[in-house]
Amino acid sequence: MKVQPVKTYLEALFSPTPPYQTTRKPKLKLSSNSANCGVRSSSYLPHLPSQHNLVTDPRIPRRRRGRIVWGRNDTMGSFPAPRGSFPWMASLFVLYNSGEALFMCAATIVNQHILLTAAHCFTNNKTPETWFARVGDNFILHHDPSEQTFRVKEIIIHENFDPLKDNGGDGRHDIALVILRPHTNGAVIKYNQDVGPICFPKSEFPLANLYVNHCEIAGWGMTEYNNTSSYPDSVRGARIQVGDVPKSYCNHLYQRNVQETGKFCAGGQVDACQEDSGGPLVCRLDDQRYYIIGIVSSGKGCGVYPGLYTEVSKYSNWVMNWVNEITS
Repeated sequence: MKVQPVKTYLEALFSPTPPYQTTRKPKLKLSSNSANCGVRSSSYLPHLPSQHNLVTDPRIPRRRRGRIVWGRNDTMGSFPAPRGSFPWMASLFVLYNSGEALFMCAATIVNQHILLTAAHCFTNNKTPETWFARVGDNFILHHDPSEQTFRVKEIIIHENFDPLKDNGGDGRHDIALVILRPHTNGAVIKYNQDVGPICFPKSEFPLANLYVNHCEIAGWGMTEYNNTSSYPDSVRGARIQVGDVPKSYCNHLYQRNVQETGKFCAGGQVDACQEDSGGPLVCRLDDQRYYIIGIVSSGKGCGVYPGLYTEVSKYSNWVMNWVNEITS
């Protein structure tokens, strides 16, 4: 998705950022989670589609809503979300010399300085100075009242990330952190009813416990399959089931031990698709807050097989160690 930010506006906000990408190992420190994390200010709540609307024949074309895949009739699933529905979401762009920007991936707010996303978003471009991020960005092609834009200071890719490729790479450890560069006046992400951090699960949180919980995926994207002129006006979300895909079935579909790559299977008829990469799969837990459970990683097609998500609880210590390293 292309947007046309005003280059002089970006230059006025940000001073130049030196190119820097690192995989250095952090010190072993732990961090408590934010007290205001995972709070949704709107009453938005996507629903699971009714069973009679699901498409079971993979040969039938599927429509997409915000790159969230449904069957013939998706009126019970993906809806335009009002402001404040996904305060933890961020969008990542590459800025070209011409001033044109290209939307690349979604991300999730960890704190006022750091975003969480997928490592594979940076496979072809690891230079921070060419990236910028937006939070409070409900309408991706238009200005939002709560929209905040930041240049990227640093990209931290998991040191054992193995890019997905035909000759052996299985995409393991597909997780990365994006460190934002404060504005020239020192401003960082400002929290409000439309912008806030996500909560993190405890290390090795059992996915089977989430079967009865409300879980969601969200993204910006096409409203019709493979139609690049059909992007919706705003971020859209959909409910997804977590914990109901057997590990053995997931491994069979992908012909490898998916769990050893730090991922899990979820969805199937409800699925993320191209360009949803890096976005969050969140679940509402007993305290009524939303926790990030997965990061959109990869899959086979869209809505045909369960998608693959990086299992965030396996990396909670990795994330929190870096958070303390960066913010201390």
